[in-house]
Amino acid sequence: MDRDRFLEWAGKANVIPVYREILADRDTPVGLLYKLGDKVRFLLESVEGGERWGRYSILGLEPEGEIVLYPNEASIRIKEDSRRVPVGADPLALLREQTRGFRPAEVEGIPRFSSGLVGYFSYELIHFLERMPSLKAEAIKSPLAYLLLVKDLIVFDNVKHTMKVVVNAYLDDNSDPIRVYEDSLARIEALMKEIENPVSTTAPEKLDRPFVRVEPEDQTFEAQVQAVQEYIRAGEAIQVVISREFSLPNVADTADLYRALRYVNPSPYLFLLRTPQVNLIGSSPEVMVRKERNTATVRPIAGTRPRGGDEHEDQRLADELLNDPKEKAEHVMLVDLARNDLGRVAQIGTVQVTEYMTIERYSHVMHLVSNVTAELEKGKDCYDVIAATFPAGTLTGAPKVRAMEIIHEMESGPRGPYGGAVGYIGFDGEMDLCITIRTLVQSNGRISWRAGAGIVFDSVPQNEAMETVHKGRAMERAVEMAINGLRL
Repeated sequence: MDRDRFLEWAGKANVIPVYREILADRDTPVGLLYKLGDKVRFLLESVEGGERWGRYSILGLEPEGEIVLYPNEASIRIKEDSRRVPVGADPLALLREQTRGFRPAEVEGIPRFSSGLVGYFSYELIHFLERMPSLKAEAIKSPLAYLLLVKDLIVFDNVKHTMKVVVNAYLDDNSDPIRVYEDSLARIEALMKEIENPVSTTAPEKLDRPFVRVEPEDQTFEAQVQAVQEYIRAGEAIQVVISREFSLPNVADTADLYRALRYVNPSPYLFLLRTPQVNLIGSSPEVMVRKERNTATVRPIAGTRPRGGDEHEDQRLADELLNDPKEKAEHVMLVDLARNDLGRVAQIGTVQVTEYMTIERYSHVMHLVSNVTAELEKGKDCYDVIAATFPAGTLTGAPKVRAMEIIHEMESGPRGPYGGAVGYIGFDGEMDLCITIRTLVQSNGRISWRAGAGIVFDSVPQNEAMETVHKGRAMERAVEMAINGLRL
């Protein structure tokens, strides 16, 4: 963007992306993750259908600021201005207030997301969206949400094999647009020099695998399954998703974990997010909610089979999944949940199931998937959509609120990031959040992951305990690969 075009935009917008595009045939997103180290605050990638790389990979570097929501207060930093404010009864209203003044320029050649917030929402946000029991003591000091105000980006175009080095120029009433533009160009040049430096990494050292701790252990978890079934028999719930945590000492590098997980479990939502409290490394298959223009989309996944060894076996397994009464019943329930959630913010008569019980194949598994969309009621924004759909029904059960109350009773501690959402909220009103599953968490000197099981009337407790082990297998394999020197 030249100076005249920038000054033209400065009269209409106060967040303007300035960029330079270069060839990327000698660099990769993972290569830059190692080259730039901890300067990379996030990396967002996608493998569509588990087999085809999405067009863009986005690395986020130095942010303009950050917003951290705690149960009692919010920590807000924008440029040099830092302050703490009460969260109040509605954390999402606070986010809306803090971001409503940003007006992004719509610059051609920039991907769908280039300015806004990137981060995560904890599952415990639900305590502010629905009437729930009091937060558990351990959750009081943990963030409900951590969100970065995006400034510096490196955007890989995996089709053109180019990269754009983007600096978002933030303007206020006291800004000199020419000075801001020149500073942005200088920042781009500095980033270019860092990108051109050679990678200075050493081969990962092979380490002994530590013991994996499981909380709760099998016997306790199986007793919880039986307790949930008592609620189901009493007619209080149809399904309840309870989870447990697997953890071990943190002996792996964050970038190594990401590299291993994207190999072991390629998914539509691959992400690495560094925050002061936790690092998240994820490979989620499922959107939590997406907003494009005035359309909101939820895409429930329920029902899984492994991929077959050949085309014939693959089709046999797909037919088996499509005709499994239990899998179909669970899927119908989750589609109904999605329709009800979107109906809270939709124009009357616009909620539609645009795909129903289709097979979606990934590298290692296939899923039963549906797609539910709605046109938003006038005046509804991203934060209204989050409030209506959070958390995903696939991580709670049904009826949703009663299922969450039972989860609160059964699980001894907070879920934290698990079952919440990761993604972006653009200043332009666009949004794409995935469910935080298939995710490694580095925190307090440990690596952990959670996995859940959907408990129904005829669940077998031992089988449900084993299901959590199977669901966590990809994360465990990724950790093993990372501490084994990334050897295949």
